Amino acid sequence: MSRLVEDIVTDEERAAIESVLASLEMRFDRLTALAGLDPAKDFTHSDLRALNFCGADLRGFDFTGSDLRDTAIDGSTQIDDTTILTDANVRWTKKEDIPIVQLMMRVTSASGTAARTSLLADIETRFGKTSHVIQFVVNAASETDDLETFLDFLDFLPPRLSQSHLRKLAQNGERVLRRKMARSMSRTRRQTTTIFASSGIVERLREAADSLASIWLAQIAVVADQQAQTNALKGTVEPTADILITSLKALPKAATDAK
Repeated sequence: MSRLVEDIVTDEERAAIESVLASLEMRFDRLTALAGLDPAKDFTHSDLRALNFCGADLRGFDFTGSDLRDTAIDGSTQIDDTTILTDANVRWTKKEDIPIVQLMMRVTSASGTAARTSLLADIETRFGKTSHVIQFVVNAASETDDLETFLDFLDFLPPRLSQSHLRKLAQNGERVLRRKMARSMSRTRRQTTTIFASSGIVERLREAADSLASIWLAQIAVVADQQAQTNALKGTVEPTADILITSLKALPKAATDAK
């Protein structure tokens, strides 16, 4: 161990770390015991995403306020009334989906459109656009705070989705769109800055293939025409922030009508 680690951890903690590293044990509950952790105290308000709980005995564990998204369980995972999940973000995944989840975690941590798009293409090639993959992308799009990331996910998604998925996407899309527009306007305090930012969004949507993103572009055109606020922009429209947001709210119905 490095000198820095030796200065931070106690002898007891160091022994626990070495015990876990030396072990071939895979079960979460047994690794917890090897590390000397207390199931009733040491896993509250923790980031436990994408861990493997398969076969683990989770009775007596307190996961209050913890993030358990994409955590894997199977038929032998033991969970009962003594497993505390109060305010936890629970989204179990199946054991057989672990390889997909691992790749999906790389997607959510990717920096930039090129890397994210490449990883999504890899997922599609290896696993297809299965219901599990679609669910993951919808969840990821619904949780991101970044508009570019949201658009990357929207461009991956097929145009035909359930109403619950569409409503979820529209809700977060409005949030990240308002955030983007507010930042654009705050730089100069001018509406023209916001319109310029809108143009970039529409340009991205224009390049979208047969995806949910392409339906949003069509809906932008419809809303812009209805509001009589259209401007020529390479054959499409240059909307204000209000038009983008209005069209996004109407996306669930527009996607349904397009089926």
